[in-house]
Amino acid sequence: MSEEGFFNFHAKLTRGKRAVPRLDSASAAAAAMSPSQLNRLIEQTLKTHLPSTVLVRGEISNFTRNRNSGHLYFNLKDSGGAIDAVMWASRAERLRFEPKDGMELLASGSVGVYVPRGRYQIVVNSLDPIGEGALELAKRQLEEKLRAEGLFSAERKRPIPPFPRTIAIITSPQAAGFADVLKVLRRCPWVRLLIYPVPVQGRDAAPAVAAALKKLGSNHRDVGGVDLIILTRGGGSLEDLWAFNEEAVARAVAACPIPVITGIGHDIDVSIADLVADHHAHTPTEAATFAIREWIHVPETVDGFGSRMRREMRRRIAESMNQLTSIERHEVFRRPAVLIEPHRQRLDDLESELTRELAARRSTALARLERVAGALSPALARRIATRGQQQVTRLEKALPRLGKSMLQLRTAKIDSLGAQLRALSPENVLKRGYSITRLKKTGETLRSATQVKGGELLETHLADGTVDSRAADPKQPELF
Repeated sequence: MSEEGFFNFHAKLTRGKRAVPRLDSASAAAAAMSPSQLNRLIEQTLKTHLPSTVLVRGEISNFTRNRNSGHLYFNLKDSGGAIDAVMWASRAERLRFEPKDGMELLASGSVGVYVPRGRYQIVVNSLDPIGEGALELAKRQLEEKLRAEGLFSAERKRPIPPFPRTIAIITSPQAAGFADVLKVLRRCPWVRLLIYPVPVQGRDAAPAVAAALKKLGSNHRDVGGVDLIILTRGGGSLEDLWAFNEEAVARAVAACPIPVITGIGHDIDVSIADLVADHHAHTPTEAATFAIREWIHVPETVDGFGSRMRREMRRRIAESMNQLTSIERHEVFRRPAVLIEPHRQRLDDLESELTRELAARRSTALARLERVAGALSPALARRIATRGQQQVTRLEKALPRLGKSMLQLRTAKIDSLGAQLRALSPENVLKRGYSITRLKKTGETLRSATQVKGGELLETHLADGTVDSRAADPKQPELF
């Protein structure tokens, strides 16, 4: 209030009033007012002659919040003075931001008197920051608080599953971005979608969104499991999107055990929920696209695998055919007896070596026996010679039988192997009624009719000979 206004106000109070007469002490005591009466008179006078609502701009100091009542007490000051201010809890709970000392605010309220202490004060109904909106300030304060707690750090966030089988969408079915999300997700009809409807604007939106996140996180197994949550809505003003800047929603996103993707508003909108989410998409469409990013490319990936498998199978079949042709032409399969004959010859050599070795050892033993007999008496020598001769005779009879038995065993084993090789030989296959046809010109064995062109000479091998023929030309008309 200006100085001129104060004097005009003082003149109104004193105009038309008579001076107070001088009274004796007894009369003065009876006419005197108590302090509380004077304070009420001052309060009534202020309310009568001041506007019902005043706007005061000043800087907050000595700010306190009563823990029990929730009332706010502070001073509004400038360079020349200060005034006490109080804001009742019913008004304070509507504030979007937390007042702090040093903030310059615009306070709206009424002037009153606190009778017990005789101090006048402004009873504040609303507070608005100067230079920054209340919502912007509240959002900035909450960002600083949650960032200090580590809720925005990348280490805390959960990885987004590349192939989610069930996706829950928390939004309003009437929200502008809901149709865009469904349009994208329907590209993968095998992905199961669960719609959790909630209001996304207004006073009830934040509690509803926080409750939905909590319920899905604790009860998702009751609906068959949820792999991913998309929290989304279309664009709007800061007031429209404010539910996603509430602390309750931010903490519910951080506490949810299921990964959360947010797609809220437009490219320029970044809410507190976006900063806490495991992945922040700039639009609802981008959120849905990121959720099925790997599913979208599955058909191309499967086609690529199929092409590579077909190429690999053709390569391996060709290699196997070449190996089979090489084995078929090998000398072993054409004349299996070639492998057996060297072993037969080796057996004959071993038999000759064994006979010579036995004869040599017999001669050596007889010579030693004669030397020993010469040193003994004739009768003893004759007995030893007789016994030695008997042992040698027994050995001479036993060794041929043993050698013959071993030779028969080895011969039977070789004959068995030879029989197996002969059974596998192409000659025996031909004897069972099969034939082998080759191109006359190149000798290539035919395995498919596509190898033959009309008019080519063919050579068919049978068990008892070969037959030459010429392939018919399907383009050549028959004579009859």
